[in-house]
Amino acid sequence: MNQIVIMSDEHSYDMMAYFGQDLLTPNLDRLARESQLFRNAYSPCPVCAPARAAFFTGRYVNRLGTWDNATSYDGKVQGMAAYMTDQGRLFYATGKTHFHPDGDYGFTKGSLLGFMGHSDVGALFRSENVERIGAKERYQNIRVREEGESKRDDEVLEEALAYLEELKDQENWTLYVGFLDPHFPFNVKKEYWDYYDERIKQIPAALKPPYTSLNKSLESLRKYFACDFVDEENTRKLLVGYCAAISELDERIGTILDAVDAMGLADKTAILYSSDHGEQSGYHGLWWKCTMFEESAHVPFLLKVPGVVPREYEVPVNLVDIFPTLCGMSDLNLPEGIDGKSLWPLINGDEKRLSKDYTFSEYHAHGMPRGVYMIRWQQYKYILYLGDEEQLFDLEQDPAENYNLLSIDRVSGDSMAVAEVCRRRLYDVCDPLEVDLRARKFQYDYRQKLGIEAYTKAFEDFVDHPVGL
Repeated sequence: MNQIVIMSDEHSYDMMAYFGQDLLTPNLDRLARESQLFRNAYSPCPVCAPARAAFFTGRYVNRLGTWDNATSYDGKVQGMAAYMTDQGRLFYATGKTHFHPDGDYGFTKGSLLGFMGHSDVGALFRSENVERIGAKERYQNIRVREEGESKRDDEVLEEALAYLEELKDQENWTLYVGFLDPHFPFNVKKEYWDYYDERIKQIPAALKPPYTSLNKSLESLRKYFACDFVDEENTRKLLVGYCAAISELDERIGTILDAVDAMGLADKTAILYSSDHGEQSGYHGLWWKCTMFEESAHVPFLLKVPGVVPREYEVPVNLVDIFPTLCGMSDLNLPEGIDGKSLWPLINGDEKRLSKDYTFSEYHAHGMPRGVYMIRWQQYKYILYLGDEEQLFDLEQDPAENYNLLSIDRVSGDSMAVAEVCRRRLYDVCDPLEVDLRARKFQYDYRQKLGIEAYTKAFEDFVDHPVGL
């Protein structure tokens, strides 16, 4: 079976009309209706480079050592393209990867690959309560594009269509398409800006204080991203820009879906859509990503398979499951040493073959002084902040994650028992203290290797320095 894998950047799981949002997303909605839809899919790490490394290799970040946006994946650990091409499949790719520019990834053919041309070396510094250099400017970079002005995603779409034309008469191929939308900055079409500017007149109450779910670690993240700088009108414009960028993404996905139909590929081509992480969008007083809240860590996961009746699943899954699932669809043996699990048996009705009842995420990058780990089990989300207050949310009773069941005024025997179940699953994945020490030592050693002692010097002298492993 042929495969198209579309990966966007910063698309929160429920940001489409299919989930009840007031958004122009007819093509994503169509894909959702026709897909195996996994309602509880999570990023292995809610920031770009680590998430994409984990997705591409099927391995968790703590196994790869791609801790942050300064340590991009370099291909030394075999990823899906090299593995599949070794097995005789064609693997074409276009668009954002966020990989190291000097790596070898095994693509049969690739262009516009969106390598990490300059690394976020500031991510090697994780001091508490430091404001990110340039954070405020990011909130002000929203704009409407000039008529006729294109963007990189337009070129990626054009290349994807050219690759489809080249592949349409062949069998057993995979095409990866990486779009930047709906990631900052929101440089959007006027028609979409005007549409949402007319509809979004006020910001949701949930974006206003008080923020009841913040601990010291999250307050440090708020400081890092200068979240107090964003006033209500700026927030409104950011929401308009984000929604407009989602509609642009939807338009491009629709073009690909139409091309698949027009080329006669629909009956023999599976289409998978997901995103590396979400966008926090002001909820809990936070922007960008980098948290375990639903807006940031929870991602869309749609898989349209020819001949398979559409179905929705509640089982928790992860981006690391994509690689083994693609292998299962291709009748390839699963590669050894990966953390992801194939969802192909589940899609084919064998629910007993899914060996895990939870999923996992971790974060070791800028804004957070110590490691953060998440377990999603049943309706619960457990978050361990090393050196800080743990959190436990019941997502059925509290989908907005406002009430930490482990806080002093709410903790009970039942919540402690649930937290212990989740902790055991966390330790099945890794030793969080050992991983945290290893990550911070790596980041310290890299700063020493580069000769940078001060956070400000990292931005002044090393912002364009590509950092590998």
